[in-house]
Amino acid sequence: MQREAERRREPEPVHFNRNIEETQQRTAADAEKVASLPRVLKASDTPWSTGVMGFSRHWIGNAPRDRLARAPICTMSILEQILDPGIKGGRHRHVREAIFYIIEGEGYEVHDGKRYDWQAGDIMTVPSYCDHQHFNPNPTRRARMWYSVSPMVEFMGIHWVEQIEMRSGYRIPEDARPVYGPDKQVTGTTGILPVANLAGYITRDGREFKIGFNQAIQNRINCRLENVMHIDKPRDTYEEYVKLLEDEVTWRQSVPHVVRGAPVPFENTRMGRIKFLVTPKSDCGLKTYDAFLQELPPGGRSGKHRHVTEEVHKILQGRGYDVHDGVRHDWEAEDVVCIPPYAEHQHFNADPDHRASFVSLQSRWYAFMGHGGIEHLEDAPSGG
Repeated sequence: MQREAERRREPEPVHFNRNIEETQQRTAADAEKVASLPRVLKASDTPWSTGVMGFSRHWIGNAPRDRLARAPICTMSILEQILDPGIKGGRHRHVREAIFYIIEGEGYEVHDGKRYDWQAGDIMTVPSYCDHQHFNPNPTRRARMWYSVSPMVEFMGIHWVEQIEMRSGYRIPEDARPVYGPDKQVTGTTGILPVANLAGYITRDGREFKIGFNQAIQNRINCRLENVMHIDKPRDTYEEYVKLLEDEVTWRQSVPHVVRGAPVPFENTRMGRIKFLVTPKSDCGLKTYDAFLQELPPGGRSGKHRHVTEEVHKILQGRGYDVHDGVRHDWEAEDVVCIPPYAEHQHFNADPDHRASFVSLQSRWYAFMGHGGIEHLEDAPSGG
């Protein structure tokens, strides 16, 4: 027995997997964080800033590191941009798509060399990996747009941006040196830069910001734009995937990029009076967003519902409040209202004499995972 015990191997050490415990702890921490964050972001607390793209306001962070930093929203970054009379925004390209609601003014886009005109009330869309730039040709009137791009691409490993051209009149940081031309010879001046020859700039601590098409990125993505095999009838499952690439490229290059708001009718629904601008049935360049415009009559209210999908509103006019899970959140024109997943919510117009309205963006990522749809809880007074 002693010799047998000597021959017997020592038991392998047991390593405990703590993934479930850690997930539950993170979930509890996130819930606590969401509960502490404001549901209404005030315009007065959200400053404007200038950058390579234009004069903009960042309502909700543009990267995963900003997740739950200011608002209880994870799948959408929310920004706003002003185009002063007669200027153009920065020209750039990225994989993530973008959705713009035109609040005021009129102008046009150039997407992959093609022009698309827009005006107040329209939805302007930017499909994935689209070379795009905004223009306001009006010499006396500004244009303003409220928009979203998704930070989800950073989790997917395709989050790079090619900044092809600076906006009109951009001034580089005071501590930076501009870089011109293909040989990247550094000049000794700062201030307004000639866009045509600008290759970027180098900050005092040695960081370089590059402008222009990134050849390494283009080499990676060219398979989606150029090397497409045409297949009429797939012979097998593999060829169905090959044809899918062609179908997606064709869709992206031919789909309408502007949804005209004026012709879209309002519908009297159980939730209230709504104009559905972008839905899964819409013929436009979006796959990850829904958008609608809602009006509340003087002293009126919407229906009540909840859904897994995150939702963000921009208050266009009026004053009122939301009730989320029994808690009141007051808002007024120009504020942004955030509705996190699962929140039971209802909208109220506090003005007895004037209507209120807002534009809403919803993330479609949840529907792709099988969590689409709405749980309806109460009708609007005139709905149904």
